[in-house]
Parts: sequence; structure tokens; C-alpha cells
Amino acid sequence: MIDLSEGSFSADKLNALRLGRSLVAEVHATRPECRAWVAVHPVLTEADHAAQHEGWTRSDVGRAFRLIHREYLTKHLDGWDYDIGSSEIKRAVADGEAGLLNFLRDWGMAPDQFAYPWDTDYPE
Repeated sequence: MIDLSEGSFSADKLNALRLGRSLVAEVHATRPECRAWVAVHPVLTEADHAAQHEGWTRSDVGRAFRLIHREYLTKHLDGWDYDIGSSEIKRAVADGEAGLLNFLRDWGMAPDQFAYPWDTDYPE
């Protein structure tokens, strides 16, 4: 379990991750005509799908997470084809919350950079 001290996710963002909701952070792009984000996607399990089928959301402190750093051509971000010309910079899978924090540290990121996708310009 993540210690809610300095260098960790806020309680609301940690709860979102545990409930299977993604978080994103905009980062510097490698090309001037692009914008880039790092997305943290909790890995959903059969138990999560069963809970969804029953109409509820399951919290899991032992989740794994997929991290994806991707950049998108700015000219395509406003349309349905936002992924044309996009490129994946790197990806990883973190086992648990501590593993997630380790990957973020290795990637030079802090948990407080992350927001809910709907509060950003994230295209997906």
C-alpha cells in the first residue's frame, strides 16, 4: 500500500487508481509538432469485470498498472483520428503501487503531475 506522505499520490488519485480509473500527465514531446502524455492504466481483472456486471466498482490495493508514454501530432488532436502519426515512446507494467512509484521516479515524474483524463486535453 502507498504511504500517503510526500512523493505519493493524493488520497483521491490513489483511490481512483485502486478503483481502476486511469490518470494522465502531460509531458514534454520529442517533436515540436506534438504533445505528449504519460498514462497510468490500472490493470482490470476478472473480479473487476464481474463487479462491473453486478453494477459496482471494485477497489484493489494490489493492482498492477500499465504505464504508456505516447505523443500525438497536434494537428490531429481535435478529430476522431487523434492517433494518426502518434508514437509510443515507452511502456511498462508495474506490479503494485510501490512498483508504480518506482517507475514514475525512474521516468523522472512525480505523482502530483497526474490528473484525471477528463480534466486534461488527453485525447483518448
